[in-house]
Amino acid sequence: MRLSVVSYLLLIISICFLIQFELAHIEEGIHLAEDSTDAEAQARGYYELYENIWKDLVYFPIPASESNEEAVTTYENSWMFERTYGGSYGHEGTDIMAGIQTPGYYPVVSISDGVVEKVGWLEKGGWRIGIRSPHDVYFYYAHLDSYGEDFHPGDVIKAGQLLGYMGDTGYGVQEGTRGKFDVHLHMGIYIRTEEIPELAVNPYWFLKYLEQNRLSYNY
Repeated sequence: MRLSVVSYLLLIISICFLIQFELAHIEEGIHLAEDSTDAEAQARGYYELYENIWKDLVYFPIPASESNEEAVTTYENSWMFERTYGGSYGHEGTDIMAGIQTPGYYPVVSISDGVVEKVGWLEKGGWRIGIRSPHDVYFYYAHLDSYGEDFHPGDVIKAGQLLGYMGDTGYGVQEGTRGKFDVHLHMGIYIRTEEIPELAVNPYWFLKYLEQNRLSYNY
């Protein structure tokens, strides 16, 4: 059976459409594979950054009391709970609450080795100190009542070193603002990626792990 010229043209057009569809399908598959590869690479990168946190952890930030059984601390997984000072935003940390509501009573120690990166007053964080660990993790301690010594950026810190004392400072532009909330330590953990210089990480599970490595102080 011989095809007419019109039939030949329709056949050629149909074949072209079929080829174009197959090429588009193949190209889509390539893009999906590339996206999958990119996602896997990104996941591996984040996994390695989280691994760096574990590598630097040494001590729980609040030592146990050797002399006062009432000097307990508590905390919960308050990650991204709403905070409203200066606007609504998620809580980027874990609050370790004081059983004894006396500012300056509980000692706060460094959970890792590192170098002081930031120290001084912050409107939200009050008297705070930030330590950059050997594996490039930023550990943030906020609402301190006072410091253990006169720290400066660049000071070398050892795990377990006294950083200061738990307090209730912050939530005020004026330095020394106190009493806006209960006495506690806000613990923050930040890593940095190529896209995000300060990526907050939930400290709760790291703190749960560190409970087994707790120093004892006489207070």
